[in-house]
Amino acid sequence: MTDRKPLRRDARDNAAKLRAAALETFLAQGLDAPLEVIAKHAGVSIGTLYNRFGSREGLIDAVIPDVAGARLQVLAADVLAEPVAKDRLQAFLHGMIDLQIADPALNDAILRRYPDAVALIGICEHTMALGRDLIDEAHREGVLAPDFTADDLLNLLWLAGTAAREPHAPNGWRDTLERALASAWT
Repeated sequence: MTDRKPLRRDARDNAAKLRAAALETFLAQGLDAPLEVIAKHAGVSIGTLYNRFGSREGLIDAVIPDVAGARLQVLAADVLAEPVAKDRLQAFLHGMIDLQIADPALNDAILRRYPDAVALIGICEHTMALGRDLIDEAHREGVLAPDFTADDLLNLLWLAGTAAREPHAPNGWRDTLERALASAWT
């Protein structure tokens, strides 16, 4: 096993500046924000960014999973505090859509726009496992149509995420999703 030499202080400082600039930029613009903008905001060259993080996905995994994980944990706690299965599933879907609208980076993660950002995709998978559990629970309680599946939930979230990203999405897209969910209850 090869020991890695500790980074020089200037290299550590540059990496910290890049992390801060990336976090700010990704949260404001989404995960497809230009890397050149991030490097410039950090006061370093684009070569330094690639040298430190290797790729866009490496930079995403360096800064977004902790933030996304914290936000999704708060959502999970709120969802699980609901008293019945139907309320938990509705809270999950509404909460996820609210996050997609409010947080371009989390929306990009949920849409899996960067599947090679493995740490971030892992956090999203953990959250989707909660969604699958909520569907199973609603089926067991008999409040959700048997043919409503985890794929249906994923499709609703994908549609919401796509509409949330699109500045020219038709008005009322969220109402349409609400009607789709309402039709799934027994």
